Amino acid sequence: MTAASGGELRIICAGGFRAAMEKIAPIYEKASGTNIILTFGTPAATREAVSKGSGFDAVVVTSVSINAEAAAQLHSRFVVAKSPVGIGFSPAFGAKPVGTLDEFVAAIRSARTIGLSDPKAGTNLGADILAAAEKLGLADDLRARARFVMGPGSVVSAEVAKGAFDAVMTLASEIITVPGVVWGGVIPDAMGLGTPFEGGIGASAAATEAARAFLDFLRAEEARAIMRGTGLVTV
Repeated sequence: MTAASGGELRIICAGGFRAAMEKIAPIYEKASGTNIILTFGTPAATREAVSKGSGFDAVVVTSVSINAEAAAQLHSRFVVAKSPVGIGFSPAFGAKPVGTLDEFVAAIRSARTIGLSDPKAGTNLGADILAAAEKLGLADDLRARARFVMGPGSVVSAEVAKGAFDAVMTLASEIITVPGVVWGGVIPDAMGLGTPFEGGIGASAAATEAARAFLDFLRAEEARAIMRGTGLVTV
C-alpha cells in the first residue's frame, strides 16, 4: 500500500469503472489519509471535463473519451483495465448460454426485447453493438429487439433486473455489479467489442504527487483483485 500522503485528490472516473472505484477509493483513503473527490460520467461527459484541463488531478476514463484535446491535458497515461461487453438477462427470462457464436445468436433471437444505452445519453456503446452485429449479419435481429434507455449500461441493467426487458448488452462491469440481473457471460470475440480504461495525471493537477501515488496503487494486486471482482480484465 502507498504511504500516507494526506490532502485532497480530485478524480474524474468513467461510469463503467464506477463499481471498482467505489470499492478502491475508500481503501486508499483509509491507508493514505487522502480525501478523494470522485466525479463520474459518460464518455462524452468525461471527455468534455478532461478537455477543459482544470478541476481534476487524475482520471480513470475510457480510451474513447481521450480525444486530441483531452490527451493534451493528461500525462503518465496507462491502461488500467479493460471491460469486455457482456449480456445479462432478466430473472423471469433466465440465463441462456452465450459462449459460442451460435449460442449467442440463439440467445439474441430468443429474447423479445434487449436493452441498450441510447447514444443520446453520451455513450456510443449501443450504436457500436449494433454496428458489430451488422458485420455478423445480426443487425436486423438485434435492431428489431433493441430498446434504447437514456442512461449508461448500469441504468439499462437495472431496468432488466426489474423485468422491463428480457436482456441487456453493455459493459460486463455494468451488468455483474447490478443486483437482480442474471449474468449470461461475455459475448463472443467475433463481435470485436470491449472498452479499455486509462489512468492519467492532469497536466494542471494541483496534487500531482498524490495523483501519481493513487495511480500506482491501481497497479497493485489489491486494487487489481477488486477490478476483476467487478467484471474487469486487468492488464
